[in-house]
Amino acid sequence: MTSNLAVLKRYLKTILNLKTDQEAEHITYHEIKSGVIFKGTNLWIMAFAIFIACIGLNINSKAAVIGAMIISPLMGPIFGIGFSLGTSNSALLKLSLRSIFRIVLISILCSTLYYLLSPYHIATDELLSFSKPTIFDIFLAFIGGMAGMIAISRHDGNRVLVGIAVATACIPPLCTAGFGIATLQWEYILGGLYTYFINALFICLGCYIITRYLKFTRIAESDIKHINSYFGILAFFTILPALYLAYNLWIVNVYNDKIRYFIANEVEKTHHVIHKTIDAENKVLTIDVMVDDYDENLAKSIQSKLNEHDLKDTKVKIFQTLKAINNRLEIQELQKQLDELKAKLDKKQ
Repeated sequence: MTSNLAVLKRYLKTILNLKTDQEAEHITYHEIKSGVIFKGTNLWIMAFAIFIACIGLNINSKAAVIGAMIISPLMGPIFGIGFSLGTSNSALLKLSLRSIFRIVLISILCSTLYYLLSPYHIATDELLSFSKPTIFDIFLAFIGGMAGMIAISRHDGNRVLVGIAVATACIPPLCTAGFGIATLQWEYILGGLYTYFINALFICLGCYIITRYLKFTRIAESDIKHINSYFGILAFFTILPALYLAYNLWIVNVYNDKIRYFIANEVEKTHHVIHKTIDAENKVLTIDVMVDDYDENLAKSIQSKLNEHDLKDTKVKIFQTLKAINNRLEIQELQKQLDELKAKLDKKQ
């Protein structure tokens, strides 16, 4: 029995060991450092990626946004910060922070310029989705940071980094912030910057944990130890707003599910629903139904049923569309008048 457990332990250790195919430390270091440098080609590619992302957000094109995230060199300095903290490399940390500052500045300038020049200043669904991050975005960033660091420490990790760049979505929030500046809307400015900040912060945290787990050589034990402490405190306080936003998102989803259930099981059983709009924030339900005859008590009837479904705070607006068959005589009379007018015009001509 003991021998079987030992065999199982060795087997699990073999398949779970991250160091089996790890490349040499100096190769990983030079790979990360080359990605941190932000000038020349990387600068121009970053600017083009921002413009592509802005266009994609402007027209609700997921393909364009994904393409921008794939070609952008945005991830390099973010992993540089996590790796430099994990190896206590103050020189690499300073270089990474300078690059991050340039990236944010250039990205916001490019996106602001685009939205100032673009005549299409509508907040699309894609644009809005990057202004209110939740705890789930933090999970994505943190797991993406860990996966990215594992990939960087392998010989063939670039294909993994492409997927991480798409999953963590660091470019679109900067475009949202630029849209907010161009249209003077603080909600988008703060929301976009906060989304980018938590994405970058927790990618760094995931990268830092894997760097420490893989036991990369530390340059100086106490050189940036205090920065690591601040880093952890900052991560903790950053989570709090995201938790609040996630709670609000859960409330909205529960409310929308209740309303959809109510419409399907109460309204659609007796009326044909042409159109419906759910305003979860203000708790207003707008329904357009097809009826044979106008019913002045329909709104009161639906409102009373809402109360039975624990939706008493919801206000209902009902629009009734009469079936054309009930207006056949009126339509025929109008058609007759049109024919008479047409005949008179023909005579005058």
